[in-house]
Amino acid sequence: MKYYGTKDNKNYGFYEENFENAIEITDAYWDYLLNSQSEGKRIIPYENSVIAADEAEYSFENGKWKKLNPEETETKKLQIQNEKRASQIRYELEKLDTKRIRAIAEPSQKDENTSWLDYYTAEVKKLRDELAQIS
Repeated sequence: MKYYGTKDNKNYGFYEENFENAIEITDAYWDYLLNSQSEGKRIIPYENSVIAADEAEYSFENGKWKKLNPEETETKKLQIQNEKRASQIRYELEKLDTKRIRAIAEPSQKDENTSWLDYYTAEVKKLRDELAQIS
């Protein structure tokens, strides 16, 4: 047997020993929860149980987990998707900034009509426009 809960009212986790307000789970269910977590689910206490939840389906409000309705879930999924894309864009912008610095220091042409600096600057503009749309 394993136990899930918090000893300090902040940090939740699995324990070998029982303690006040701990939720008892079987070793097989513990294994399932860990596998689910490795697949991107979040382990949360919900209605006196422990579940592996899709992050977009639950919200932590007033110290408790709440199951969202389908409309709220879709909104949260879009928010999560936008946050991930925004992070990717920031990473791509960082790489392009390095290339633009190099293009300033070592000017050359990408093709007959476009310098590398102009090309990278145009790519940065596209990414910044996309970032502005999802933010």
